Amino acid sequence: MKSTIGLLMILAASLVACGKAPKHRSSPTVGSVPNGPTDTNPDGKDPSASTMLTCSLTDGRAYKGFGNVNLVAGRQTEVAKDGDRYRVKPYTALSGEYMRVAGAIPASLTANAATFAAAPDRWYTDTQASAVTLFTSYRVAYEAALTLAGTDSKYAAAPTEETATANCTAVARQAWNRLPSPEEVSACKKVALVETAAETDIKARWAYTLASVLTAAGFLAY
Repeated sequence: MKSTIGLLMILAASLVACGKAPKHRSSPTVGSVPNGPTDTNPDGKDPSASTMLTCSLTDGRAYKGFGNVNLVAGRQTEVAKDGDRYRVKPYTALSGEYMRVAGAIPASLTANAATFAAAPDRWYTDTQASAVTLFTSYRVAYEAALTLAGTDSKYAAAPTEETATANCTAVARQAWNRLPSPEEVSACKKVALVETAAETDIKARWAYTLASVLTAAGFLAY
């Protein structure tokens, strides 16, 4: 079982790395960018075009400090094209997220508050992803998934091609607030049908599968 957990952690890490990162876009006026809206192309979308997106320093307001010094002087223009702009969800948001998806808050989440950079009252600390937080996230996710698998009758039978597809898609849709891609569903099904095939406890098998979804960037980041 240790080898199975190791394989699942590698899969979870790959799901985190392969999440679809959102792009930051400014709000240009009509006609100010190439391939903009026209009468024949109202959306202004050209699949063959590749436009570099940037956040220009001139787009925002300039602030001056003591001695009339420009506080933004020297800052570089931010290039947003294909950038990874995910941020890890703070500890204060995770309890609500697990409740939303699994219907319960795992006790291990509270016990590992320090791992997720739980901040003191009236303070905020940005959570940083690391090997420790990812491993702990998987343990917490497994506990939440085991509770879910134990209370829902659709997890009473061993996974099949049909049930793995349906359940992986449904849980990913709920957890990530978007439809998963075919590749993401395939990765989840691989856990259900291949990586956990030696597991004799059906609920544990489903829990490992669902935990891989709850350890992906779509759930742990925003």
